[in-house]
Amino acid sequence: MNDNKFPPKRASRPAKRAGAPRESNVYQHPDLKAQNPATKDRSGAPASPWQRADPGPRAPRESSERPPRLSAERPPRQVDPARATDRAPPRAADTVRASAPSVYARSDRSRPDPVRDTRPARPAARAEPEPDFEVPALIDERDAQRRREVRIYGRAACLAVAEDRFEAIRKLYCTRLRAREIGPLLARLAAAKIGFNEVEDADLERLTAAQHHEGLALDVLRKEQPSLPQLFASLARQTGPVCLIALEGVGNPHNFGAILRSAVHFGARAVLIPADSTLTLAGAVYRVAEGAAERVPVVRYEQLADLRAADFTLIATAAQGERSLYRDPLPARSIVVFGAEGGGLNRAALDSVDARFAIPGSGRVDSLNVAQSVAVVLGEWWRSAVG
Repeated sequence: MNDNKFPPKRASRPAKRAGAPRESNVYQHPDLKAQNPATKDRSGAPASPWQRADPGPRAPRESSERPPRLSAERPPRQVDPARATDRAPPRAADTVRASAPSVYARSDRSRPDPVRDTRPARPAARAEPEPDFEVPALIDERDAQRRREVRIYGRAACLAVAEDRFEAIRKLYCTRLRAREIGPLLARLAAAKIGFNEVEDADLERLTAAQHHEGLALDVLRKEQPSLPQLFASLARQTGPVCLIALEGVGNPHNFGAILRSAVHFGARAVLIPADSTLTLAGAVYRVAEGAAERVPVVRYEQLADLRAADFTLIATAAQGERSLYRDPLPARSIVVFGAEGGGLNRAALDSVDARFAIPGSGRVDSLNVAQSVAVVLGEWWRSAVG
């Protein structure tokens, strides 16, 4: 048993000889050794044939910074005047070589000559003489259609046109709610191949430019109206009471529609308006008239003197009339003239009539609305002449 507490030390390796050459692990072919004598690297060991040759100490690297310019302007280029003027003349061979045509160049004969126009010059056009007559301007089709047709709205007005002049309907617009009510009319339109559209309430308001369209609108041909001589000629052949309404200075379409409604209700034969009046049978007039615009003629006249006929009495309504409507009966065949609200008829119109009638009342207001006045007078005429 070994009494030592520590294990024995290993024997150290023998020190290498200082002069012993260092072996290389790279294989070298004998022929290569013969061609390249053994060289040693920096450590003293033989150099490998695949090892790059030592380039030696490197030169210090120049700085990449450019030297500052002394001036921002580039100096002008120096041209040697001797070089610029004393140039050698070209050689004769070069001149011949440059002037000789190439075998690959296309001959000028292969290009076609431009075609020259040998036709004679066209003579200048003669100026056409202006026509002696004036060429009539073309009528715009839309304007002509606008004059022939009118867009009306309102339930009673449209149904009256469909009942009296169904052939005059060109197109119908209605809401879904109104379409359920006028189903038979839509069936007639479909059978006659007349178009109709079901639109929204807002679209119908835009088409009619009114909020009170009542869900129905029509594009219809305007009704032909008789002239004043034609009206008097037709009434001359009729016997019995006849009343005509003449308007002077009335321009409100709603009043006009209400007058037409009263005229039809009390049996007036026509409503007369001045030739220069702005009143027309527009959509608003049709709606307020509630169908009466189709059932009473609207005739234009030039002046009040044209209304004097052989068998008609020309009367007027005035606040200071010498006759009272409820005391003195109206003539059976009469033409009643009404003025605008406020001023009423002018003095010349009052002087040209045969009689002036006043509508009695409490006197707490100046006058009645012109549409109300027409209704009151026509009601009294109907009571005294017809009823």
